[in-house]
Amino acid sequence: MSDKTTVLVSRLANLVVPGGGLVLMGAEASGVAIALLFTGAASIALAASLLFPDDLAPSWRGLAIGVALGTYLGAQLRFAQTVRQQRQGAVEARRETALRGARQALRSGRIDDAWEQLQPVLDQANDDLPLAYCVAQVLTARGDQVAAQAAWRRVRRLDRHGIYRREIVEAEQTLSHLPEAADRPRPPEIGGS
Repeated sequence: MSDKTTVLVSRLANLVVPGGGLVLMGAEASGVAIALLFTGAASIALAASLLFPDDLAPSWRGLAIGVALGTYLGAQLRFAQTVRQQRQGAVEARRETALRGARQALRSGRIDDAWEQLQPVLDQANDDLPLAYCVAQVLTARGDQVAAQAAWRRVRRLDRHGIYRREIVEAEQTLSHLPEAADRPRPPEIGGS
């Protein structure tokens, strides 16, 4: 089942049975706890309203209904939070895999492989210092002077604490001695610098 289908089925399950969608998304402990709390509160509210309206005080009935409604709403919020966390985790895993692969390829001299490893995450380079640094290294190794200079400017903009200050200066010196390669195929632009 695809990710979108899993989320849709889980969302529907969570709407019907609060906590059920959380169980389907892998958050079993919180899903079961929410389902039990909702079921207990809803059962008490139904019993107090329909079976024993004269035996239980209206305040207990109101409390049970409030707990059931609060649990239902809490289950929906928790579900949205779980989906968001899982998506962020997937994006982070893809980024880490790309960075690790690109660094290994760059260390072993496979520059084109390093560039290929970075392709799926290039759109994140505008806001991600380690990724922007790796992109700048790869473009410098490729000898693409214009794109590499833009990438190092991006690193300089993102590096507010001067972590890569020395590397930026060295790269600028290296790039100033490279001739412009007019016949080299241009890599796609990453975005504004």
